[in-house]
Formats: sequence, structure tokens, C-alpha cells
Amino acid sequence: MSSIKNIKSLLKSLQKSGLDFKSFQLISSGEFDPEDVDWNFKDTLHPEFVHDLFSTIPLYQTDYSITSINTLKILFFHTKYIGFQFDSGPNEMTYLTKIGPFFIVVNTEFYKNGASKTDVITTYRVFSNKLFLTIFPFVKWAITKNYKNLMIDDMQMRKRKGELRKLGISFAKKNERYTFAETSKLNKKNCVYTLSIFNRSRSSKVLITKKDGTSVVEFLTGISDPWGLRGVIVNNKLALYPRMYDHEGACLDNAILNKNIMSCP
Repeated sequence: MSSIKNIKSLLKSLQKSGLDFKSFQLISSGEFDPEDVDWNFKDTLHPEFVHDLFSTIPLYQTDYSITSINTLKILFFHTKYIGFQFDSGPNEMTYLTKIGPFFIVVNTEFYKNGASKTDVITTYRVFSNKLFLTIFPFVKWAITKNYKNLMIDDMQMRKRKGELRKLGISFAKKNERYTFAETSKLNKKNCVYTLSIFNRSRSSKVLITKKDGTSVVEFLTGISDPWGLRGVIVNNKLALYPRMYDHEGACLDNAILNKNIMSCP
């Protein structure tokens, strides 16, 4: 049985149980690859550092599915719920959860649209009895509001990868799809590039970013790529740091320094 039929079977099962549903779609687009969206969905570690409204604690995971306890801020309340997420096809994820009287099925598809653009289409199906579905407009409004807030953070990560791809940098990928386990290996260098993409004129530029009176305290060289450097001068001692983390290409220009140790944002 194909994954699409599994989703259809799930929807039919919910309807046979006596539940009705209403649905709507939300769409986001950007200059990044579908696999950047795939990684973003399976990156179980980023919510703690990137999202203010959402956090997750994995309970059980396989290569292509995960069950977790999630906390989502809805209006003024922090709502906890159990979610199940799985690969439901190429460039497709499905997420299942129950919040209060609503059983929610979220199906997301992400496809290339042109040379560098990707469309991300998310379909929300909200199941409940007819009485509770009378407040569907409010549920839709709350979901849409949270979607927009979460996308502000996620789109920054996806677009960053798109920018690096334009420079000639790609990202290691073992199989057709990423696994949940792959995203947790923070010390693995996933950025792939060759010396041929080095740009001498670009990398030789220097930008002073911070001064103490007339003295330079911090500066940047080049851009946030494999050759860009961030210089910090303390007590007449110069420390140099990379401007790009070679795990997944995060920009380190504003990364926090603590006792000469830089933390990836």
C-alpha cells in the first residue's frame, strides 16, 4: 500500500469513527531546496534554540518517524500535546496530534518551483464533532497565527541554506531523504564545497563592526562563507573565529562568545 493511500485510509478512518472535518491550506515559498525543508522538519534540536513559541521532547523515533511531547504557546497558554510525525512520501511529511476536542492531521508537501525556488504547501484537516467545529474559524485563525510566527524563524534557516547554495556550497545527504538521527549529529561537517569557489576579491574585504574609542575591537573579513573570519581583540590579543559553522552552514557573525568559545546559534 502506498503512503498516499495510508493517508487517505487515515482520513477515512477518522470519518468512519463519526468525526467531521474542515480543512484549509497555508503556503510559503523561498529560494531554497526541498531538502532544506526536509532537514528543517526533522531537525529535532533546533526548536530549543530557534523558536520562542514551540519546544519538543522526543519520546521515540525511527529513521523516518518520531513521537514527541510538544509545548506550543497558543494565545496566552502553553499547551502540551503528543505529536506523531512521519515521512508520507517523497518531499512530503504528515503530522498527527490531538489538542482538546480536535484531532488534527497536517500534511506538508514541498516541491521545486523553477531553478532555485521551493513551494511549501501545508494542508490542515481539523476533525471533531459538528458542535466543536462551529468554532473552526477561531481554530483556523489560531493555527494560522502560530504558523506565521514559526515560519519567521524557520524561513531564516531555509533561506540561509539557499544563499550558501548560490555560492557553490551543498550539503551532505546519504539517502533520498534525511533521517531524524542525521540531524542530531552536531559535530558532523555536512557542508560540501571545493576550493574552486574561493573568491579572492570578496574574501579580502574587511569590515570593522565594533570600536572602543579609536581602537578596533571586532571586525569581519570576507563574507559568511568557509573563508570568512571574525576577529575579536581583547587586551591587545587577537582571536580569530570562522564566520560559518560547517555543520549546516549557520552564520556565526553574531554568535555568542564565552571565554573564547563560540556557540553556534
